[in-house]
Amino acid sequence: MENLSKLNTITIIAFGEIAEILNRSAISIENFTDTDSLEIWLHQNFKELKNKTYKIAVNKKLILNNTQLQSGDEVALMPPFSGG
Repeated sequence: MENLSKLNTITIIAFGEIAEILNRSAISIENFTDTDSLEIWLHQNFKELKNKTYKIAVNKKLILNNTQLQSGDEVALMPPFSGG
């Protein structure tokens, strides 16, 4: 039997002002099992994010509730967009 890694590596992609707060447009992080725990970590490490409005998408699908994360998932943090 194969010994599978227990690390849960996900990629966070940030857009607009969220990328400015994170000081980068992408981050790879490990060991997050859901979006609620990820958001808590983000707010602890990037305090300015607490006061910002943004949407979360997992694998290009907008989510409204806590969502389970698996290794290889892509989580996008998107500020409000305005059209014209």
